[in-house]
Amino acid sequence: MSATFQLLSPLEAGFLYSESARTPMHMGSVGVFEGAPLRDRHGRLRAEAIRAEIENRLHLVPKLRRRVRLSSLALAAPAWVDDPRFDVANHVREITLRRPGTEAVLRDLCAELMAIPLRRDRPLWEIWLIDGLEGERVAMIEKLHHAMADGLAGVELVTVLFDLDRHAKHDHSAHPWQPERVPRQSSILASDLGRRVRFPLHVASNGIGALRHPVRAGRVMSRYADALGNLVTTGFFAPSSSLNVTIGEGRSVEFIRQRLGDLHDAAGCLGVTINDLLLASVAEGVHCLLSARGESVGRRTVQVLVPIGADHHGDHRLGNRVSAMLVRLPVGPADPLDRLRSASRAQASSKRHRQTLVASFLLDLFEPLPQPVVAAASRLVHRQPFCNLVVTNVPGPGVPLFVLGARMLEAFPLVPIVGNLSVGVAALSYGGQLTVGLLADPDACPDLEVFAAGISDSFSALVSAAGVRSGDPPELAVKDEIGILGGNPS
Repeated sequence: MSATFQLLSPLEAGFLYSESARTPMHMGSVGVFEGAPLRDRHGRLRAEAIRAEIENRLHLVPKLRRRVRLSSLALAAPAWVDDPRFDVANHVREITLRRPGTEAVLRDLCAELMAIPLRRDRPLWEIWLIDGLEGERVAMIEKLHHAMADGLAGVELVTVLFDLDRHAKHDHSAHPWQPERVPRQSSILASDLGRRVRFPLHVASNGIGALRHPVRAGRVMSRYADALGNLVTTGFFAPSSSLNVTIGEGRSVEFIRQRLGDLHDAAGCLGVTINDLLLASVAEGVHCLLSARGESVGRRTVQVLVPIGADHHGDHRLGNRVSAMLVRLPVGPADPLDRLRSASRAQASSKRHRQTLVASFLLDLFEPLPQPVVAAASRLVHRQPFCNLVVTNVPGPGVPLFVLGARMLEAFPLVPIVGNLSVGVAALSYGGQLTVGLLADPDACPDLEVFAAGISDSFSALVSAAGVRSGDPPELAVKDEIGILGGNPS
């Protein structure tokens, strides 16, 4: 039997290298389900049935049975290899909430689980089945390492593991799995060297193409120059902020809900996007947070890192197809509509100047570098000076999801915090709601609820300012931008 493996990209390897006990690099999500279909006639959670259902679909996503193999000499890139000891019971586990099983108790448990790094000797994912939630509901907390996938791929994964129909017919035929032989280190090293050799050849090929098509090459270079120039003139480094402090190992979680129909209507009336509404509300949340801390806000701004994802639809291999842009948001005192206009202009400017080109270019520079250099560069993220916080918005599935006939009622995403980023913001559209998950270090950001209240109040103020009556059926269909907070900028 031949040995098969897949090398991690420099970005994916960087997520591993930057991880530590205080900075776990997994994404998270919390799904809340109807409870009755997930219990047997004695009221017990059908954990084994859920586990079996997920295991029966793992052949559709082979990476979920693969673990990371690091080079013993730190010369070759890490590789995904089959885990010969794979056991789904190690990845789909169950726990019962302490009484009274309120949402606050669920958030506390979620924070505890998010603070624990995933084990490196196993595939880098977990699903926790949570019983005891009030209202006879069941929750599922998913942890998926960022080295395995980006946010969009994580959503795609859920649509594979869960059903799209309450009465879906399940194929219970066996899908026998035999792990591939673990590859030799020499094979991984040779593959990594081949990848690095191909990169300069690719560059040379592009150079020859530029000589053949100088006008086209000039346009491309002009775009890069414009993007770099915009970064330099608008401020490449983030303003100083109490948001940027060295974080510890603890985590805290807050949830925010907003009716998606109201946001669609407001966006249509005001001529903006859902993402503009989100960024404006985050800016208001930061304003409330810094003001409550007694800091002068005045004409202050914060710099937000906005991940940009490519569509993974239909691709079950998982992976990271992500770039990013920096958006400067004013957080001084402002009328809700004025703050929205500022946020919309800031995001539009970043897209117009094609900042994602710069991010993609910088990531490409890592492709030919030896792993020790990639590792050293990745650890610099703990002292990064470029952003004050991360805000990501992931379009969720447009249809309800089910597990053994139980509908997922709502879901909350969580983005990892790392280094000197004390709080992270993630949003997800699903089931008629835009839900926002906040993850923070409770010591560095003990006032997370102030931030959450500011974001929530801003959403309500913007909906009201647009003249939208909450609960009215949507009259305008405003299409969200594709991808993570803006998709591929046009």
